[in-house]
Amino acid sequence: MIRSLLLALALAGAVLVPLLRPGWLQPLAVVLDDWRVRLTVTPFPESRIVIVDIDEHSLSTLGAWPWPRDYLARMLRILLDDYQVAAVAMDMVMPEVRSGEAALAAQLQRPQVTAAVVFDLANRGLPALAADSPVLALALAAAPPLSAPPDAPAMTAVPVMANHPGLAATRAGHITPIFDDDRRVRRLSPLLCLSGRRCLPTLALASYAGLLEQPTLALQPGHGWLGPNWQLQLLSDGIPTATLPLDANGALTVPYRHAERDWLAISAADILQHTVDPALLKNVVVLVGSSALGLSDVISTPLKAGSAGFVPHAEIFSALLDDDFRYMPRNGWWLTTLLLLPFGLALGWLSGHYGQSARRILVFPLWLGLSWGLCGAVALLTARYANLLLPLMPLFLFAPLALLLLLPAELYHAAHAHQGMMHLLQAYLPKSVASRLALRGRVGDNTDASRRLITVMFADVHGFSGLYELRSPELVAQLMQRVFSEMAEAVAAQHGTIDKFIGDAIMAFWNAPEDDAQHAPHALAAAQDILQRIRALDDFCMKLGFAPLQVGIGLETGIALVGNFGTRHRDTFTAMGEPVVLASRLQGLTGTFGVPLLVGQTCAGSADMPPLHPLGLTAIRGRQQRLAVFTLPKTPVSTQELTPSTNTGAQ
Repeated sequence: MIRSLLLALALAGAVLVPLLRPGWLQPLAVVLDDWRVRLTVTPFPESRIVIVDIDEHSLSTLGAWPWPRDYLARMLRILLDDYQVAAVAMDMVMPEVRSGEAALAAQLQRPQVTAAVVFDLANRGLPALAADSPVLALALAAAPPLSAPPDAPAMTAVPVMANHPGLAATRAGHITPIFDDDRRVRRLSPLLCLSGRRCLPTLALASYAGLLEQPTLALQPGHGWLGPNWQLQLLSDGIPTATLPLDANGALTVPYRHAERDWLAISAADILQHTVDPALLKNVVVLVGSSALGLSDVISTPLKAGSAGFVPHAEIFSALLDDDFRYMPRNGWWLTTLLLLPFGLALGWLSGHYGQSARRILVFPLWLGLSWGLCGAVALLTARYANLLLPLMPLFLFAPLALLLLLPAELYHAAHAHQGMMHLLQAYLPKSVASRLALRGRVGDNTDASRRLITVMFADVHGFSGLYELRSPELVAQLMQRVFSEMAEAVAAQHGTIDKFIGDAIMAFWNAPEDDAQHAPHALAAAQDILQRIRALDDFCMKLGFAPLQVGIGLETGIALVGNFGTRHRDTFTAMGEPVVLASRLQGLTGTFGVPLLVGQTCAGSADMPPLHPLGLTAIRGRQQRLAVFTLPKTPVSTQELTPSTNTGAQ
């Protein structure tokens, strides 16, 4: 449940943060958008639009800019009359009056020519062109009529620069780009309006409209769930010819579809010298601009940091001819959310499915790479084949944000699981052994054991089998639960290790896995404590309907093999060797000797053991030599007597 909530929070954050606070992530967002533009550019040679470039070659051949007006007049005449181009769009303004302009003025009045106007979008306070300027009057009169609803984006701006009135053209379009914060041009307003919806199209749109019969413009809301916010339709005799998708502010995303090598660019000097093959120019659209550095018409685009200023206009004109524009759908954020939802569900399933597997460590990095790769592929494919620009920031943010939110939960889950494993193992194993097994996380085939000097205890309830005949198994289980608890507490209080519970018996040992220099005295103290605790259970036994219990305990010290033994299915921590066998045999002889505790000779002779009462030699099953055995003296040994400063030996 917590994992699902965190994934939902990550999805909401990835979608809502870029939407509600776009400024926070704007630098990264534009980088992602530019990558998409570059990756979706395919070889697409454009021969319908020809760039006549006032380039460095032209300047070196014909002289520095500005050229005499006669050069430009002659270039227009050659293009229109000799090469018979369909239209000429001039990506330049000539605000100064110069001599010899009559020929250029006549060429600009031809219907195939579209001049340029510059607007001030940043409200920099530049001197505005007069509203009754002949240049604006002619341009606005030639602009296609516009119909728009009252709530349409205003798209108003102030015209600040154009050809001077003597060079007024019959038709004009604006060449004003929209500069983003990083000074790159990614958008352009298809219309810039003065008051009263008197609007001037962009240079490409105005020039293209000049090729149509009775062109009109209609600005209306986008249609369909995947439609744009607004769309500007160009109609010819009432028939839609091209549709420009616009964002909520009325801006058009420049459709960068061509690499620089895809454009057919001809030097202006070659036009004036008449050295161009006429077949390249007949019935094409010519865009006159400049790539020469001296003319300062250089901009940055997603494709190149230093592009000529005419590139956005050429791209828009090419897209108009194909009616092929890319845009962000108005429901693009919902579409992105739906795209990310399966990835969130997949991560939730994977992290749960491999919750107890070693492969879990691979889930998160693989999912991160897969989600980024698939989301990026979808974003590229929808841009290239469906012209949909999905918001990229949510696609990029969701995966790391999901992992960032899940990481604390995963750490908590791992710590909780480790702690649970520790508690479970510590119920059966010493703490140090439990810690080692919890870190290892699995059982194995290898034996992990060593030889150690230990003291072993076996404690058994006498007459246990008869208890089942007298009382119900449930009562017997209740009694043994209490007995084992008392025995275990006695062992733990003296730093012992409980090996196992065997029916009605308990096996424990000291000096493993942790060192205990007083292992024999501690084992004796634990045995004495067990006897006292069992005697204290008389009332409890009578309450359950049982007679008081009698316990037999055997202790012996010796070298044993101690550690983990097991297979790939199960591990156990135990001790094996002679002291284990002897302690078990001694426990079995307690009834024969009529004492509750028997101590072997090695244990009785251990350092710091208190005086014990000798019972003589006894035969041990499975052992050829007889063994000296000891028990508690007539006066019980107190716990304070179990750690004397000198060895008294066996008595």
